[in-house]
Amino acid sequence: MLDRLVRRQLVTVIALSVIGVGIMTSASFALAASDLASKLVGTWRLIHFVDTDAGGKVSYRFGEKPMGYFVYDPTGHLSVQIMRMPATPPFASGVDNKGTDAEVRAAYDGYVAYFGTYRVDEAKGVITHVVEGSLKPSYTGTDQPRPFKLEGDTLIIQGREEDGSAYFRELHRVK
Repeated sequence: MLDRLVRRQLVTVIALSVIGVGIMTSASFALAASDLASKLVGTWRLIHFVDTDAGGKVSYRFGEKPMGYFVYDPTGHLSVQIMRMPATPPFASGVDNKGTDAEVRAAYDGYVAYFGTYRVDEAKGVITHVVEGSLKPSYTGTDQPRPFKLEGDTLIIQGREEDGSAYFRELHRVK
């Protein structure tokens, strides 16, 4: 009787363990189902952030040598941080929460950060950043589809907007 009870408990524990492992890894396997998505996983250092308006004028919103990272994890989460270089100077007061309106505005305009999840449409070559939270309020709760391509350890995000403007982002894998 005791032997049968022990065996039943053992079978139950094994079954629950198998189910638990399957649940815990299902998100990773769903993402890894796409070969391109699995190659995207990692940390990417921003090299170029270039915008071109409809008239062809090129601008460097974060300077010609911006600093930042895009992080894509295997569970489908992302984090993006970009900073203007050269960096915004420290506030004259020396205290971060006591900047003038102009100083605070310059710091805000010189930095972008958001986080959320991502999905890859391998057939279209598009990665969509699903923004859950952002420094820029208008980004929170939006989907940001971006055409991209991988060339070894270089990630190129490049596209054209409806108004004729274009964007180019080049990132290199951090090793």
